[in-house]
Amino acid sequence: MNAPLTAASPLLTLDVGLRALFAPRLAGDAGAGWAHAPGGRSKVSGMDDPTPSSNIADTIFRDLRRQILVGELAAGQRLPGERDLASTYKTNRNTLREAVRKLEQARLVTVRHGQGVTVSDFKKTGTMDLLSPLLEAGGSLHEVIHILEDILPAREQVLEFATRMAVRRADRSDIERLTGITDLLITAFETKDGALIGKGFHRWLEALIDTGHSTAIRWIANPFLDAYRDLLEKYPALWVLEGSFPTYLRETINALADGDEERAILASRKYYQRVDREFVGLLKSVIQPEAQPQP
Repeated sequence: MNAPLTAASPLLTLDVGLRALFAPRLAGDAGAGWAHAPGGRSKVSGMDDPTPSSNIADTIFRDLRRQILVGELAAGQRLPGERDLASTYKTNRNTLREAVRKLEQARLVTVRHGQGVTVSDFKKTGTMDLLSPLLEAGGSLHEVIHILEDILPAREQVLEFATRMAVRRADRSDIERLTGITDLLITAFETKDGALIGKGFHRWLEALIDTGHSTAIRWIANPFLDAYRDLLEKYPALWVLEGSFPTYLRETINALADGDEERAILASRKYYQRVDREFVGLLKSVIQPEAQPQP
């Protein structure tokens, strides 16, 4: 059972931030920036504004992505033809094709000559890049939590291996770089500015992975880093301002300097397991009392 939050709890800020973040969702709001037209159809705010074609393509892409992620466009369904979509969005075919190209790059649709554009099953074809858009789109919070519960342990394993490689391959310049970022983070921690610390920690993680001097580890870690950065930029309330954070940083640096793999792994495992457990517990406590799924 999670300990109750008090005014002195380092996780209180996260709890308050999460409730503020999800309040509109729990009230049934699909999200900022969306207007609902008569008859239940959705339109993107500002669609009629005169904007460059690249911006219009991005807007169309986000609208169609949202419809796919919330199930308004189901897997296997074909999108309307180019002419109909261009008319709907009041744009030209070239701009529309750019939007569809973005959907294809995101693995949300397949485009086959002579067969049109078909919606993909994003749960099978997608990547972690869809985590933030799924949250933004107004999809099921329970589904988002379920995905996070599976992603977090996988991320922990990747970071453990990255830490192990860092201990084995770190040179003096690597340790100096990490130490410099660590000192700044610990100083910033006193400000309790979660968004600022979160951005700094992203730099620290990148430096740790670089310390392993492994292209393979970098490729494996990049999806986690990208998803983390995207979520943090859009939802800074998701950063966990946990009291043992400075201790984790110091223990990792000391273990790197001493060449002690097991101590570095233990520090990583203890920190992430504790933070992830509290994070998921708070997410559930925020949404379950008010948004129980229908049987």
